[in-house]
Amino acid sequence: MPDTEPSGAYYDYTKTMQPERPWLLPYHQSLVYLIMLATRDGTGKLDKLNLTFEQALDAIRKVHDLTCGIPQIVYLIGWHHEGHDSKYPDWSEVNRHLKRSGDPTALDSLRWLIREARRYRATVSLHLNMFDAYMDSPLWDLYVEKDVIAKDRDGRVIPGKAWGGMTSYQISYTREWELGLARKRIDGLIAMVPELVEGKTIHIDAFLGARPLDRQGLISPYLGYTKAQELATQRRIYRYWRDRGIDVTSEWVDGLRGDRFVGLQPWAWHGGDAIRDLPDAIYCTNVMEQAREFHGDPASPEYAAYLGEFCLKVLPWYYRNHPRGGDDPGKMIDGGDICMPALWCEQPTLIAYSRDGCRGRTWTLPADWRNVDSLSIARLTFEGPVPLDGIEAVPVREGRFALDIERDTALRLQPEDVTRVGRTAVPSDSRTRD
Repeated sequence: MPDTEPSGAYYDYTKTMQPERPWLLPYHQSLVYLIMLATRDGTGKLDKLNLTFEQALDAIRKVHDLTCGIPQIVYLIGWHHEGHDSKYPDWSEVNRHLKRSGDPTALDSLRWLIREARRYRATVSLHLNMFDAYMDSPLWDLYVEKDVIAKDRDGRVIPGKAWGGMTSYQISYTREWELGLARKRIDGLIAMVPELVEGKTIHIDAFLGARPLDRQGLISPYLGYTKAQELATQRRIYRYWRDRGIDVTSEWVDGLRGDRFVGLQPWAWHGGDAIRDLPDAIYCTNVMEQAREFHGDPASPEYAAYLGEFCLKVLPWYYRNHPRGGDDPGKMIDGGDICMPALWCEQPTLIAYSRDGCRGRTWTLPADWRNVDSLSIARLTFEGPVPLDGIEAVPVREGRFALDIERDTALRLQPEDVTRVGRTAVPSDSRTRD
């Protein structure tokens, strides 16, 4: 880890159209989402327990099985204290309500989850906050005494928005950094959960440039740090995490900020139009609404739209960003029907999906599959591929095959003889209808 002070200078991404340092994970080739484990109530106690660490692993496994094993990057919300937004700015306690019954501590269970999730091609990390503070935090008295909590010109702490029934207060990034407290928080968390360095990513919630109730003024009028100074400190924070071997993703791109942090932040929840001018490889956002934030079991009716969104949004997005994909995945989409290579799979695989159902829909194989004469077929579910009743294989004639697909159903198609598939050709236009 470098001993030098991280720079607060603006990074001009336009000179190279590359991040300042290569991203440590392929965010533009991963399904990135958040899991809401638990929330706290207006008194600071546990309110709702959605998933324990053990149940979260099962949710990750379900996504893996449904998607033919797409790489996942998962951030856990509510992993600390009593749940989401509990006792910030302190990160030192793992939520005891999430512990596995056989583990000595909740921390052991959290570390177990991070390690076990790798079996499902999932990188699991944490959702945290570096801007908000609450009066019940173990760090509250220290941060007030050291003037880290934003104060008005008369030295009174400034109440912020109420989240989950509790009033938040904001932190001066620059004051916390100058006192060494920001680095102490970061280093302490990494020491507590060393798997974070192996995972190479973290998510900072509400990494804003102004207090939400004020929006225009200084974060802390009492201290008088300018917006430019606070912004420079945010850049130092990005770079310090990166010096520790960890990328920083965040909630917003331009929410109350003076910089999009292009080249310093690879992924944003709520990116939207603010990064539409940039390639996904330098800055991307959540692709599907249902994959933004799980609140429970993804197989529940709450996620009835999950499969369709994955097939019609994530599949073509991934294909477009893959070196063996193409610039126009729309050629393999026809309204609510799609048949496209799942290029993350080790074995050659197509995923076919129909939103409304179709009969006799004919597709053309990718160019490097032209010698294939039959395809194995299975229906994709949260419990993995399931064989179709009475159908063992789909015949292929002259590079084309026909499918009957039920409403909101996805099928996995693989060559019965993989030796007939080439290795280098790019899939062809498959939007062909008899």
